[in-house]
Amino acid sequence: MATNMEQHNLAGARGAALWVVAAMGFLVLEAIAAAAFEPAYSYARNYISDLGLPSGALVHGDPIYSPRAYLMHAAFYLQGVLFLLGALLIVGIPDNPRARMFLGTVATNAMGNIVVGSVPSGTAHIAGAVLAIVGGNAAILVGSGVIGPLTAWRGYRGVSKAIAGLGLLCFAMLMIKSATAKTYLLPDGAWERGSVYSITGWQLLTAACLLTRSTRAAARSGSRQRPGPRR
Repeated sequence: MATNMEQHNLAGARGAALWVVAAMGFLVLEAIAAAAFEPAYSYARNYISDLGLPSGALVHGDPIYSPRAYLMHAAFYLQGVLFLLGALLIVGIPDNPRARMFLGTVATNAMGNIVVGSVPSGTAHIAGAVLAIVGGNAAILVGSGVIGPLTAWRGYRGVSKAIAGLGLLCFAMLMIKSATAKTYLLPDGAWERGSVYSITGWQLLTAACLLTRSTRAAARSGSRQRPGPRR
């Protein structure tokens, strides 16, 4: 019979797998939608949400052709829902304030992604994007302390905080650019992607750490249960 620790490791591995599906699914669906976008889509200049606009909408003053906008909507839903479900599996029943705060920030990100996927433009869309970006990067900051003890890598917390710092910096630069209508160092799309890809990148990093730990734990458990040679 599996011990509580083994059950927790299994749940964590399943949550990590959901995070891989969420992050990779988002990036793949985004790329497929971008491939059909006209005029040619630029990852540096265009916003991610441009891919979710309907054909005929104006982007940079020009009408667009976006036959796969529905895939971008699905990408936002996928990321939001699986990020939250994975976090619930990894953390389990939140028995301390930090764990509850972590799940709260992930839920904020999920809510924002669902709004962004449901409303392709306008004030509600912008509010959803802020919730998704701020909530997701805040989840990294809080989650580094919650998930850190579950990983086998000593540098996990430091790297996680650096990723969150980069994501929030990119978001701040995007907000400054929007307020001043001036380009600072990088185009809008690059700053936005830095604030979003920090979240998906952290999901993949964390998933790799958790799956590695789970695999090693399973190997140790198997070696203990394996009978020794007969004499």
